[in-house]
Amino acid sequence: KLILLDSLLQEMFRILNILFLASLSYADKIKVLSFGGNGNIGSSTLSQLIKTDRFDISIVTRGAWHWDSKERIKPFVQQYTCNREYEPECAANKTATDCDINALRQCPELIKFISETEHFDLVLDFSAYHPKWVHDSVQVLKGKVGLYIYISTDSVYEVSKDKPIRRASKEADAIRPTDENEIELLKKKDPYGHYKLAGEEALAYYGRKDGVQWVALRLSDVIGPRDTTLRWWVYHMWVKFYDEISKPIPIPEIMADKVESMTYVEDVGQAVLKVYDLGSSAWNQAYNIALDEEFTLSSFLLRLRDGLGKEKVLSDVTTKQDIFHGFPSVMSGPVDISKAEEILGFVPTPVETVFKDAIAFYEGAFVKYETERDLVLRVLFDYAVEKDRKEAVYASIDRILTEAGLVDKRLRKKRKGDLAGLPTTEQKKEEL
Repeated sequence: KLILLDSLLQEMFRILNILFLASLSYADKIKVLSFGGNGNIGSSTLSQLIKTDRFDISIVTRGAWHWDSKERIKPFVQQYTCNREYEPECAANKTATDCDINALRQCPELIKFISETEHFDLVLDFSAYHPKWVHDSVQVLKGKVGLYIYISTDSVYEVSKDKPIRRASKEADAIRPTDENEIELLKKKDPYGHYKLAGEEALAYYGRKDGVQWVALRLSDVIGPRDTTLRWWVYHMWVKFYDEISKPIPIPEIMADKVESMTYVEDVGQAVLKVYDLGSSAWNQAYNIALDEEFTLSSFLLRLRDGLGKEKVLSDVTTKQDIFHGFPSVMSGPVDISKAEEILGFVPTPVETVFKDAIAFYEGAFVKYETERDLVLRVLFDYAVEKDRKEAVYASIDRILTEAGLVDKRLRKKRKGDLAGLPTTEQKKEEL
């Protein structure tokens, strides 16, 4: 019995020692608070941080897990649920004097965690679409933030003063007009750009007022795996099933020759790591993050066609309004990434790799992710597939899923009663 007890004690001390050493290692990790991280850009970035094993990550979301973020991200982070858009009832009362409208303070578990945490080395903000959200975050985190990285957009150039010459937008170009009426007109034209720039301005304000260290990463249209906007995947499916759809892909006439930049989603994580590791000499400023090649919608579709191995895919430059249009989302043209290259050492992923990896992901996703597949097919059928082409498209989809060992009974049900058949002998021979 004594020998058995001794063995048990030794094993217990061994386990306690392992746990102690693990806690020391855990305490030494870089403490991260991420607003967002379950979607496209956020999950890609956090996945890269997780792989380094350098970071202790907590995330704030509304609770949903997009694509495979439940497997890629959730097991490796501490998650807090909070709605940054929430407004208490008292907010509607203009005369209320004791109304706390800070949305984060309405989330007790999050506030408890923040109050018990002495310092966050890094705050990542993927989800702030309104300056109030930035104000709320900075206020509850006052005195606790090492660096605040705000994921911004090239849409800020849409609400800025016109450039003196036609060229790619540089970071210094994000300056609002001095005329208030012009600011309001630009806000109506692009509210997203207006509010994202206001978020940057809020951080700059707290930088001057309270010494908050910040960086804004301005992204162009983001492409790559796990796109929650489904823009890439709709075009991908249109090209993939082009023979069955037999309808040219529309390009808005106003956008036909419009050149834009695009940002590969995996490059955002690279930029975040470089910004943090370089230290304060690289902080308190904005950086454009994008690929080093520029695109029109037509050139994007051409690369997609070639990547999918299709021979004949046509586009249609049109003035119609009721069409699918995913890219570009800005009118101000491409961005200049030379600042990020020179200061951060940012190296954009080669375009060939981007298209190869993204195409491979969505080819696999068609079989693997039923929910997302349903969403993209709904858009495809709404915008691309005419009634007389539905059977051909359904048949091709059914064939792909069947080859993968899947049977979608809903799909086969849709095919019933709308089956194509051979032409009769009364029709012209060339139709056979």
